[in-house]
Amino acid sequence: MAERKIECKVLKRVREKKKLTSGELQLITKIAKEELKFLARNNIPLIPENYILWFEIFCYLIENELELSDLEILGLFKEKYPTIEKVESVLVEVEPQEKELLKRVAEEIVNEVDKVIESLDVHNKNLEEKENSFREIKETISDDTVKGLLEKILSELSEIKGQNEELKKKLEEANNQIRKLTSELEETKREASIDFLTQVANRASFDRAITDLVNDFYRRNYPFALLMIDIDNFKKINDTYGHQAGDYVLRELARVLKSQLRARDVIARYGGEEFAILLPGVTFSQAIRVAERLRRAVEKHLFKYGDKVIPVTISIGVALMREGLDETALVEKADKALYLAKRSGKNQVKTDLDVELEE
Repeated sequence: MAERKIECKVLKRVREKKKLTSGELQLITKIAKEELKFLARNNIPLIPENYILWFEIFCYLIENELELSDLEILGLFKEKYPTIEKVESVLVEVEPQEKELLKRVAEEIVNEVDKVIESLDVHNKNLEEKENSFREIKETISDDTVKGLLEKILSELSEIKGQNEELKKKLEEANNQIRKLTSELEETKREASIDFLTQVANRASFDRAITDLVNDFYRRNYPFALLMIDIDNFKKINDTYGHQAGDYVLRELARVLKSQLRARDVIARYGGEEFAILLPGVTFSQAIRVAERLRRAVEKHLFKYGDKVIPVTISIGVALMREGLDETALVEKADKALYLAKRSGKNQVKTDLDVELEE
């Protein structure tokens, strides 16, 4: 049996940035509606990555007028994406432009529906004018037959107006739902890249950011530095003051570090009590100065938890992006510098050059 090609024609037009027709917008709305019901019914996470992957499946089903059971649809998904093992919790990386797809489509649908609502308002206004005109004519005519005909016309005009108002109400409700979905997608996307406890970027977001900077370095020689930061004696803080106090220290430290950085710098919780900071467009000496500023800011900051003041210091490892390095190698260099800072007495800054001198 020939292998079927699971594709979506309207999605192809969206990706090509073609102007969508009213019929295509209606089709997209129908696809999204069926897709969302399926995802909710099968407990599949409503995250942007899943919206995109499953949209193509349901587009294929609806465009080809196929009616399949949920089990058959899951099989279709596995056929389309054979490398994804667990259908129920897809965690794959999707191209950034794909992540904007639903938002752009939703905006187009909202704009088109707004135009229809505006047209309905104009139409109802015209109907009202006609109604008034017919009523005036009716008052001046004595012929009962003509009066009866005008009465019938007025009744039909009133019915059309009522239908238009009902349609307008439904369209406004649909628009509100689409706007809400767009807002929820944005919030989901934001939450998916933020560490819940510290409200800075999470590890996955950091990995994407460092890859982008490495690519930029090799494409146009744009410099950047990496700082790896670890809280000194964090286990002792947890043991002495409790884990809730430890969580407070992590949150407060993230806030202090962030306050010392530029808007374009990237700070992420790398794991546990370790943070990573990407400094785009800096020289080696500038990166060291930033690291020292951060270290001093933390050392001087009053970490007050309840009636207790918790002493907090950090150790920092600095590495500058250089030819021949990739993401992994750069992180390893910064990590080695961090380890040297810890081994040398903590509460200090060391660089990958310091590591080379030690070796």
